[in-house]
Amino acid sequence: MDEIIIWFFPEGKEDRLLHNGLEEPGKGWDAIGRILRETGLTVVESMDIKSLRNGLSQHDTAMLVAEIPGGEPWEGWEAVAEARENGKSFPVLAISAVQGGDSAESAFKAGANDYMTHPLHAGELKCRIENLLTLTHRRHAGGKLKINGLVLEPSQRRAVRDGRDLKLTPKEFALLYYLSANRSEICSRDDILRHVWGYHFQAGTNVVDVYIRHLRLKVDKGYREKLIHTVRGAGYVVKAPEMAPYA
Repeated sequence: MDEIIIWFFPEGKEDRLLHNGLEEPGKGWDAIGRILRETGLTVVESMDIKSLRNGLSQHDTAMLVAEIPGGEPWEGWEAVAEARENGKSFPVLAISAVQGGDSAESAFKAGANDYMTHPLHAGELKCRIENLLTLTHRRHAGGKLKINGLVLEPSQRRAVRDGRDLKLTPKEFALLYYLSANRSEICSRDDILRHVWGYHFQAGTNVVDVYIRHLRLKVDKGYREKLIHTVRGAGYVVKAPEMAPYA
């Protein structure tokens, strides 16, 4: 599944974009769209919460850029929270007409990773977008890993065990890669959430346990020697069969 950038803006929204110190009314959205497309990723436009929710659930979202209202809650944060609880990991750049202060603080608390206000500067917008995408991709980057018959190739997001393609989803691969990169080390649920999802989930979430179950069906089912192990009260660990067993 190809990665996309979702670009949310309410229909009819007016804006301004700053180019070399000159404001150009009415051209902002065209410029933002061009900057997003320059990343090389497909840009999917969304003008209402329903289409935003559908986009987040149906696509491998690399980033969400959203025009949010100032001085009032944005309904889209609920859709963002739902997507993240379902295992999606993506940064959010919030754009607003309201300068900093309480609006910026509210946006960050609701789930934003960066915040900009109108009028926008094209160069700064491009740098912030590239920075967020770089940080996201870096979390899942690394070299090929081999553990007995398991081979992980991050450049292709491909996992193979004894020659069999495991057909992992992007998030399943990221989780297995993190555990495998820390083989023989116990990874707590909080550590996994921070490093694989990149966000702090609400207490009591079981998203890690759900994904571990999915991985076990794909990685260990049918094998006498299991690679993924639960350490009761501590977390999870990937270990080669010849290593000492965990409880």
